[in-house]
Amino acid sequence: MRAAGGTDAAAAVDTAGSARPAGGGAPRLLGRAPVVLASILAAALLAGSTRPVWVQALAPDLTGTEQSLAISGGDVAPAVLALALAALAASVATSLSSRWVRVVTGPVMVLTGIGAALSAVGARQDPAAAAAGAVAEATGVVGGSVQAEATVWPLLSSGAAALVVLLGVVVLVVGGRWPRGSRHRSAALAGPARIDPGEDPAAAWDALTRGEDPSEEDDPRHAAGHS
Repeated sequence: MRAAGGTDAAAAVDTAGSARPAGGGAPRLLGRAPVVLASILAAALLAGSTRPVWVQALAPDLTGTEQSLAISGGDVAPAVLALALAALAASVATSLSSRWVRVVTGPVMVLTGIGAALSAVGARQDPAAAAAGAVAEATGVVGGSVQAEATVWPLLSSGAAALVVLLGVVVLVVGGRWPRGSRHRSAALAGPARIDPGEDPAAAWDALTRGEDPSEEDDPRHAAGHS
């Protein structure tokens, strides 16, 4: 009875151990593919948020006539668009299998997100100052009186920027536990293994760069010949 109990306990421990991700891997939702996709979408959302109208302004032109101006986010805060494109490039680079690349892209996403958020919040707090350049270009009057009111888009843009920052932190914290796409040593010992491009596109890309077919399985006849 003791032996049976011990066997059952060992089986339970083994079952619990096998339920855990091997090698302390990250949960599925924090895997490379979901995080990269979310990062790309967040950066694209941040860039797209600069297209709508951020500031509604009233300012006199050279004749003294009041002009009503609708100024987009790209003109009010051009830094937001530039930082969003940098975050987008970093998000795409995160899909690479090299671990040192993610050490760079994570901080880039965090810094670009913080910079974009600060720029958007500044436009929201002082829309007249943020729109001064665009107003002067539209009216031809520099330093004139400007009545400006911000729309909700700077706040939405700062929310997208905060999401970029959060995903950058995820890349820094979890990215080191993502599996590497290429394992040259294990490939040399075990031979080419079939890779599902849908599950691990980075590994499939690495196999193609080495001149291998990621969808090709080991040939049993080839293995039997060596044995």
